Amino acid sequence: MQFFTEMLRFAAISQLLLLGFLLLGKGGRRQFILPTSLFCFSVISYLLVDWGQLPAVLHYLFLVPTFALPYFFWLFSKSLFDDHFRLERWMFWALAALLALLLANFYIGQCLDMETAASKILRMLHHGLSLFFVVLGLMEAARNRAADLLVARLQFRGVFILLTALPMAGTVLSELAFPLEAPAVLGFIQKLTIAGLTFFFAARRLEFKAGFYNETELPPPPPPKPEPDPRLAAQLMHLVEVEKIYRTEGLTIRALAEKMEVKEYRLRQTINRRLGFRNFNDFLNSYRIDEACSLLTDPARPELTVLEIAYEVGYNSLAPFNKAFREITGMTPTEYRRRNRP
Repeated sequence: MQFFTEMLRFAAISQLLLLGFLLLGKGGRRQFILPTSLFCFSVISYLLVDWGQLPAVLHYLFLVPTFALPYFFWLFSKSLFDDHFRLERWMFWALAALLALLLANFYIGQCLDMETAASKILRMLHHGLSLFFVVLGLMEAARNRAADLLVARLQFRGVFILLTALPMAGTVLSELAFPLEAPAVLGFIQKLTIAGLTFFFAARRLEFKAGFYNETELPPPPPPKPEPDPRLAAQLMHLVEVEKIYRTEGLTIRALAEKMEVKEYRLRQTINRRLGFRNFNDFLNSYRIDEACSLLTDPARPELTVLEIAYEVGYNSLAPFNKAFREITGMTPTEYRRRNRP
């Protein structure tokens, strides 16, 4: 059992290195590259930290990213599924505070008897914080799922939750159930799961092109992706620009597709490929905020309050209106009115 566990450990590490290369090889935004790199490194550290042949110095070196693994998982999930994700200073301060707490917790726990109440409380705190960030990562993958206009990412959300977050949660719970030493079979299952997941994601990312192996007979090329129907795009723009359907409170892409009597995936493709939006809420907000700007500076309706304008353009409360307005214009509605009113 131990021999196969060690094989799986290093197979998973090699696949993680390959996966990191594949994900980052084509470049990308700094907001995606850094969380991905940190997440891959923390998983590698987790796989190495309990290796019996690891020198003591490296053990303590890899202990830090191992403790930060749930945090990096949440950060990676947020960078993947949140189109408005930006690395901010508070995230690094939160990471520093979390690591300080977990490391202090760990070293204090080493000095206590494992069976004392204080040791059990510290252990619960450690695993509770880890589970908290795993749950946050799950929520990021599930949040705004219905509004996602990227069909491939929409389908990937469910796979991500099932194959990534749930095994992590299972690992945290198993460590909590077996604080001294987990059974060998659990270690084998854990390494097998990580190796299987990394191989699955690397295989999905690594695409061999036709002719790579000098085949004597090349397979036919895949059919081109269908372009969005221009009539569907025209119908959509009529609903938005003429009928102003974006004013409908709580409008979803499913409800809009039913009104237009088209398949939901076709509507997603049309908004994404023809209009360039990655998220349905961003699509609605662009029209809502544009009209709100006109109403805020309309000399014929100076009595309108910000709340009344928010309701009129389709929001059901002031908070999401203010958030969307600031994201698009860089200022609050009140500031915009003060600067632009005639």
